[in-house]
Amino acid sequence: MAVKAHQDFPTLKLIRPKRMYEQIAEQIEALIRAGTFTANVRLPGERELAERIGVSRPSLREALIALETAGLIETRMGDGTYVRQDLGGSPIFPLSAAGDLGPGTLEQFEARRALECAAAELAATRATTDQRTALRDCLARMTALVEADTSPAEEHEAFHLLLVDAAHNQIFSRTVRDLWRARQGAMWETLRRKVENKASWRAGLVFRAQLMDALEARDGAAARALMDAHFHRVGRNYFDPKE
Repeated sequence: MAVKAHQDFPTLKLIRPKRMYEQIAEQIEALIRAGTFTANVRLPGERELAERIGVSRPSLREALIALETAGLIETRMGDGTYVRQDLGGSPIFPLSAAGDLGPGTLEQFEARRALECAAAELAATRATTDQRTALRDCLARMTALVEADTSPAEEHEAFHLLLVDAAHNQIFSRTVRDLWRARQGAMWETLRRKVENKASWRAGLVFRAQLMDALEARDGAAARALMDAHFHRVGRNYFDPKE
């Protein structure tokens, strides 16, 4: 039976805790609106800014991605990050329910790393012949796209989902699919524009060829190690690149 709120008390509103990237973005937006960082002025480099604010560089970068996605800053290729001129009158951070960007890219990436490394190890011993063939075919399609200088994004996702299915663990499959759906969000789109290119695609092809060898050899330890090394490399590109 529904319980009515007493007239002397307002209806309870559940408030989620602020995510780390939101807290950092809120601080930077406050500095921008206070005039510490002004329109069309380049922000300090990520390493310097992280030290000045007192946060890790990956956490800072995630906040900058959120600020750029929200339209407060912009990246000028080869020239750094600048405050935009058309900020609007009201602060954007903290995010409203309607503007919620969801769990941060770093948080999602960490979850994928944990799950997909474990899935790769299981897939090495559980994948069927048909599943290994499907993975090889997917890799061949990715290779053709990269050679044509075309983004292999769809085949990239397909490869990861084929691999997690080859682990034959329904919980892994469902959860990793949820994370890949979240990866289509606005913050990920902003991040991908910064780091994905033909060189990064080629590095991904090398990793997948090595992973396929481990799967064919049914070497779970090697498959896990390769997947972990892949996530380490990609994570550095996404969240802690060299300036």
